[in-house]
Amino acid sequence: IIAVPGYALDQTDIPLTADEIELRAQGAMRVGIDNAIVPDASAEHPLVISRPEDQPLCKPTLPLLPSNEIDVMNGYEGMVLANLQGPRKMIVDPANHIIVTGAEGVSSIRLDECGNTDITLLLDRCEDGQVGYGLALYDGQLYVASTQSIWRFPYVDGQHTPLGKGEKVLVNINPESDFDVSIDPFGRVYIPRSANENDVLAERHAIIKRFNVQTVPIDAYDYETDGEIFAYGTNVHGGMGFDAQGRLWGIDAPYQSFQRSDLGGDISPAGLAEEINVYEFPYMNYGFPYCFTEYDLNPYTEQAKGRGGQWGHPSFMNATVNLDQFCDQNDNNRKPAIPVAPMNKASAVHFYMGQFCSVGNENTLGTSVGMPCNWTDTPFVAYRGNPGQPDGHRVVHLPFDDLGHKPRLDKSEDVIFQSKQPCQGEGCIDPVGLAIDDYGRLLVSSQNTNEIFMVQRIYNANAARLMTDAALAAEEAAEVAAEEAEKLAKEENEKVHKDNSGGGDEEEEKEDEEQEDDDTEYVIS
Repeated sequence: IIAVPGYALDQTDIPLTADEIELRAQGAMRVGIDNAIVPDASAEHPLVISRPEDQPLCKPTLPLLPSNEIDVMNGYEGMVLANLQGPRKMIVDPANHIIVTGAEGVSSIRLDECGNTDITLLLDRCEDGQVGYGLALYDGQLYVASTQSIWRFPYVDGQHTPLGKGEKVLVNINPESDFDVSIDPFGRVYIPRSANENDVLAERHAIIKRFNVQTVPIDAYDYETDGEIFAYGTNVHGGMGFDAQGRLWGIDAPYQSFQRSDLGGDISPAGLAEEINVYEFPYMNYGFPYCFTEYDLNPYTEQAKGRGGQWGHPSFMNATVNLDQFCDQNDNNRKPAIPVAPMNKASAVHFYMGQFCSVGNENTLGTSVGMPCNWTDTPFVAYRGNPGQPDGHRVVHLPFDDLGHKPRLDKSEDVIFQSKQPCQGEGCIDPVGLAIDDYGRLLVSSQNTNEIFMVQRIYNANAARLMTDAALAAEEAAEVAAEEAEKLAKEENEKVHKDNSGGGDEEEEKEDEEQEDDDTEYVIS
């Protein structure tokens, strides 16, 4: 079942096919454009691939040293997979080849199970200029962004030779910064355009447009005149991503500092949240440039609303409308799904679909090298940080509520990858792209240091047995505890009953004795 952005889907009304019923019984499901089979995290027993012969356990022949020391979550290990000039967005094709945009163009990385890589350049530049950030794969076509346009090229899974002649798909985007390319399962491409907050036409420029790439005009689409506006007031930058429900997610750039006297004067970026938004329904407005999101304004004003609070930007406030009230109404301004800490410079959001997932903990380690099964359909976020500043320079996993599939803002981020030492000067690790390969391993591109990292769970062939033993021991302990509790309750009931019964006999004996005394007195008299 594939959901479509902008359309509600009630899965309970859709009958399951025989294939889906069989997969459900195995604890698996199909997701994505390729209908890949992945573990169903909601199943009582998700499909887990745990055999040693199925795991990529060997190491590269010549390990690469990282430019900076890295730190990964307990129970995981990380390494430099490849060195590439200015790597940015990455995607993984069905043959498990990594395709990357970077300073040299579009590259293909072929890797074996040990992590040895072979890199070749697929495309050095588009006809109208350098290769940009965006990249997508759909129906045998590789979609590549230049600085102003979208091109597509015939592509075969696992292709490791230069791309053929390209076709122009979309022109005249005119973004303020680099933009991404995302395509849903029905062949509709979503292209965001960013704007400068000082742009007088920022409201019209900061949008996401949607185009049907199943039928492209001979002279290409024009961003200004063609397509439909899917979302307003977005100002998206960096990598976007779809979740398993087909909902599009992206990162909206925060404002720089500004002054608002009624909120304490100068409002620095430290009080403003970066936004991770879900563009779930079409034609909604996300507030830019009129509204901003609070992360923590307590240092500035007693009026602080707390994390996620919505406020009007002082540049657009006037006597005719209460902009704070306007921004606080969801019909006017969709609040961010996740207000994230400022100064981190979030750069990409990517949802894990459960490929080759694992179960385990810090003691048992993992049943596979893949990410945890209970992280399925939840996002990783890359924070590239600012050069010379300590904030950012890491990749995190954001916890979600399993039942409602909503972010858990009360829980801390899981930091899975980061620079070990605070960033100082130039040469800092700056994650800008995220992907997951067929073995469930996390890929991280660092543009500034020309590196692509790989993070995987540490595999333990005995993890499944250890977890099973622990689960059985817990069940046995629970049964013993329940039996003990039942025994104690029974003894207590018997004691109460005995006490009650004993008290009644004594009263009867006392009454009998009194009656005998009365009878004796009567006889004497």
